[in-house]
Amino acid sequence: MTERGVVTKVKGTKATVQFDRKSACDSCHMCAVTRDGMKVQIVIENSLNAAVGDIVNVQMGERFVLTAALIVYIIPLVLVGIGVGVGSLLSELAQVLLAVGGLVVGFVIAFLLDRFVIRKRKGFSPVMTEICAPSSVTVPDAPSDSDANADLSSEG
Repeated sequence: MTERGVVTKVKGTKATVQFDRKSACDSCHMCAVTRDGMKVQIVIENSLNAAVGDIVNVQMGERFVLTAALIVYIIPLVLVGIGVGVGSLLSELAQVLLAVGGLVVGFVIAFLLDRFVIRKRKGFSPVMTEICAPSSVTVPDAPSDSDANADLSSEG
């Protein structure tokens, strides 16, 4: 997965890159969401010596995105299911408490895996792949009113 963003801050060997927020951002939680909720930011290694204002491509392997999503969703879901199953043998209150407990434990496990295992493995951390040239898209001039009037007068 490759995203294009703007370097907003450089501090030492780290750079803060800001991206437009996409619907996939709801599930990832790797980036910090800006106050307005329209942008996401991530601090990564400035391997290309990018400067503030540079547009960069940032890449993270598809396999790793999928693995991270599975850890965040599947572990808590499985533990909730176990809590519901074990709790159903006891009482309704136990079922609810064990399900909530399973959810909390699942998120704690996912958090610890993310913090101490996933971020340490190569490929799970996003990396800068290139500094992009500023966009050179030109918009064709729109016809002026006088051009439109000239076309109408030539028809009649």
